[in-house]
Amino acid sequence: MAQFSPQRAALMALSVAHQLGDANADALNDFIATQAAFAAPGDIARAQEMARDIAQDIATAPDGVDTLLNLLAAALRGDATATAYSLCADFIALHGRVSPEEMRFLERLGDALGIDRLSRAAFDRAAQARATPLSAADEQND
Repeated sequence: MAQFSPQRAALMALSVAHQLGDANADALNDFIATQAAFAAPGDIARAQEMARDIAQDIATAPDGVDTLLNLLAAALRGDATATAYSLCADFIALHGRVSPEEMRFLERLGDALGIDRLSRAAFDRAAQARATPLSAADEQND
């Protein structure tokens, strides 16, 4: 089984999240450009392109999503599991409504990475909070 760096694995997970949602490619590129997890030296654009292609090829194969989740779980250990999950939750939350497919992907990703439900709920709520403009939060309280 192929082994990927934690950074490439996180990019693969984000690529799947992007494919499930309705955000355009620029939204994903902009999101990645602002994340500290991808600030390490290297060609992020090239890594992102390769991760997207690999994720798409694997995910569309029979049992592909399960295979992809196994690859991600093998590549992500320790703090990298929480980082990758949080990045996906943040990216999905940025676009407002979360589709059932996106919710299911986050659930399956969390299971594959061994993140307990309580931690996932905290990550998901934090992602929603970061994605909610304060002006919208103020209007809801009026």
